[in-house]
Amino acid sequence: MICRLCGQAATRAARSRDRDFYHCQHCDLLFVPADQHLSHSAARARYALHRNTIDNEGYVAMLERPVRLLREHSNGVHRVLDYGCGPGPVLVELLRREGYEAVGYDPHFAPDADLTRPFDAVTSTETFEHFADPGKDIARIVKLLRPGGYLCVMTLFHPGAEKIEDWWYARDPTHVSFYTQKTMEWMCDAFGLALLTCDDKNLTLMQKVL
Repeated sequence: MICRLCGQAATRAARSRDRDFYHCQHCDLLFVPADQHLSHSAARARYALHRNTIDNEGYVAMLERPVRLLREHSNGVHRVLDYGCGPGPVLVELLRREGYEAVGYDPHFAPDADLTRPFDAVTSTETFEHFADPGKDIARIVKLLRPGGYLCVMTLFHPGAEKIEDWWYARDPTHVSFYTQKTMEWMCDAFGLALLTCDDKNLTLMQKVL
């Protein structure tokens, strides 16, 4: 099996809930093979069940973390894209309340967003784990950033291939790609980014340097 992020060979690490999980030693990505992914329509139906609304206090509190990170560590940010905004673009609303010009894009729910001009920052919260082809998706995101722009990613880091069978985050059938800080560091080297901060849990801020 070839890793869909770095292109190196990956080995089968585990099987859980009728899905296989492959591990790439090179970039530390854990992933489910494409033939075991949900269909586009089935995935969209599952996303639509999420109670990700502005009146969900727990959800809003989670999204306030990347907003604070942008405010505290990013300079010269005006236009922000939320990549993977979902059916209810709550983060877009929070960013607008902070004074940013925010746009939401989602392949299922907001596919027609205007992506023709570069952005000062891109946020992607609870989205990277859904990428069927992370190398392609991440390359696209980086191209949407202006030079010096910022990428803020929130996705729960995997605990290691040996623990994947008991990991609750891997039980969601729409979650097919899993990362660690090592993966984020590999991404920076591969896509011309600098790692600014990473909490080694689920939140990373990077800056485009090329």
